[in-house]
Amino acid sequence: MGLALAFESSCDETGVALVENGRRVIAAPLFSQIAMHRPYGGIVPEYASRAHLEKFTPLLSEILTAHNLKPGDLDYVAVTTRPGLIGALLVGYQSARACARFFKAPLIGVHHLEAHLAAVRLSGHETPFPALGLMLSGGNSAIYELKKPGDIRVMGDTLDDAAGEALDKAAQILGLGYPGGPRIEERAEAFALSRGITPGHENNLDSENIFPVILKSLRRDKVEFSFSGIKTALLRAYESAAEKNIDALAFFYQERIVEHITRNLSHALEIAGKKPVIAAGGVLANKRLRRSLEGICRKFGVQLLIPEFRYCTDNAAMVAAAAQLYFENNLKSPYSDVQSGNAFLSA
Repeated sequence: MGLALAFESSCDETGVALVENGRRVIAAPLFSQIAMHRPYGGIVPEYASRAHLEKFTPLLSEILTAHNLKPGDLDYVAVTTRPGLIGALLVGYQSARACARFFKAPLIGVHHLEAHLAAVRLSGHETPFPALGLMLSGGNSAIYELKKPGDIRVMGDTLDDAAGEALDKAAQILGLGYPGGPRIEERAEAFALSRGITPGHENNLDSENIFPVILKSLRRDKVEFSFSGIKTALLRAYESAAEKNIDALAFFYQERIVEHITRNLSHALEIAGKKPVIAAGGVLANKRLRRSLEGICRKFGVQLLIPEFRYCTDNAAMVAAAAQLYFENNLKSPYSDVQSGNAFLSA
């Protein structure tokens, strides 16, 4: 079966979840720190760690009040151990460790990015091994080969910044606030509406795009992401514009980022062969990106799996979904200790 209590605290979301079989979410209270960090335009690590300290107890109490759990009831306790803010990770790890001792259950450490990719299991899908994993978040932009449970290898990573960070920084440049992804998408949609652009036909305006194609000369046998240059291009375009059309800047900036991501996915499918694609991470909440990925996967004739919107951003239920892969396959997780690095290890 696999009844699990899971903890997530890698960055600015404090989450606890009670999950059955790594698939059915029984309870998943979550505290978001967005409002706390908004005045600073990004995450303040010390504030994040302090908030985790304050919120884990009431979130855990919410679950234990509603569900009369006793020692022996849990099959395991799951917790994110890497990558992330080291102070924040330690708060979640110690909370999970205490629960594992009380409930007399084994503790399974989980890689945060592996958890994002496993989140599709919360929406009624199984992880189709072998597969490709596209990870897009505030700190990561990469494509992985998912060989089998506990065996994930990097195909291509970012040379500098991540897609989520590029969207947040763009929103800051344009004065749209934090978090940036939703704000950029809103203004891009407003521009599309003003021009009568229907979803799926955005590329018809590519000739009008003032921003350079990202890594235009990237070879078809390579997978690499880069977002630092496009941020600089946006800053220069904004500062030099006599009349600042924020909606247009947001639209064309987003188009370049989407094109770059989908081009890399195409390269990965050509290199690794036709495999199902799991796309995960907070950036996948972007509807424009989802449409583009769906188009690429239709072209290659492969299945595309994306978690529900509520499971795209950080949450504890996805941690249980990943831990269940180790539990049901009788594998020992290689992520038993807390670290800030994001390297994948084989079980």
